[in-house]
Amino acid sequence: MAWWVCSAMVFWAASVGAQELPGEQELKVYQGPDVGLLRGDAYYYEGDYYRALTAYKDFLRDYPADRRAERVRLKMAWVYFGAGEHGQAARELEALATGSRDQIVSWWARYYYGQVALASDRRPLAEQAFVEVIDTCAPWVARVGEPTDDPEITACLEITSAARLGLARLGAVRHDFDAAARELRAMPTRSPLAEGAFEIASLVEGIDIPQKSPLLAGTLSIVPGLGHFYLGEWGSGLLAMVWNGVFIYAVVDSVLAGRYGQAALIGLVETIWYGGTITGAVAGAHRYNRDAMRVVEDGLRRDVLDLYRDTPWPARFPASPGYLELSIPF
Repeated sequence: MAWWVCSAMVFWAASVGAQELPGEQELKVYQGPDVGLLRGDAYYYEGDYYRALTAYKDFLRDYPADRRAERVRLKMAWVYFGAGEHGQAARELEALATGSRDQIVSWWARYYYGQVALASDRRPLAEQAFVEVIDTCAPWVARVGEPTDDPEITACLEITSAARLGLARLGAVRHDFDAAARELRAMPTRSPLAEGAFEIASLVEGIDIPQKSPLLAGTLSIVPGLGHFYLGEWGSGLLAMVWNGVFIYAVVDSVLAGRYGQAALIGLVETIWYGGTITGAVAGAHRYNRDAMRVVEDGLRRDVLDLYRDTPWPARFPASPGYLELSIPF
């Protein structure tokens, strides 16, 4: 009896499995390219960059002729950049910048190439990329305000504005703040970023950064402690003055007592300590100047980044606007 019951249940399960479940036809509607792209975007937003790359690569393998393929490749370059793989990101961007059929994609690829180069401290490459973007987009930027809905005009205005900020950041990294201000002043007047860029430029134009002379610090340190006092390092200066005084007194006392070997040993230690006092003051002046420059650099870079934070490409071009509706405030 039990055998018959089990057989009947197996037969019933098989017959139900063979039937099309309700809603299965609706699910099949979404089994296409968008599913893979949505999966890649979801992984990106979760911070799982390598799974996102796998999903995008699967899309390119399965749908190589899809009209969105180049934009997906730009997504991949962005994700490589976020994952710290700057070399792979640069190769993807260079290929898109030189071979893309979509002008807007090629412009963004060149701009992002400059960003990758700047992050990798390849400053000449970054400058070249930003300048190329600005020069290429110049004819479209000149048409801003015309009664047209040409998407290249809007795209070029944004990319040019971003590239100007990239050059300003490059000037900050080089501690050439006047050059950074010139780039900010060169912002297209019709750009939404122009007002903020001009305000930042006014803050750094002709800025007077306090400096200390390493030569003067070293010269003053002939009298132990004075070089450090010049730098405002009062504790170090007082310590240098006291210890050098103690060593000098010990040398003189040893000589007067006829302990010449002891005097020579203490004199050797004092020579090292005295030389360290001078070199320490010189190094302190260089450190003071470097830190003063870095304060201005960090402030300028922070202001520029706050002025324009680029929208990640996966958000700029979501797989399906019906699922990921994100606005781009530009």
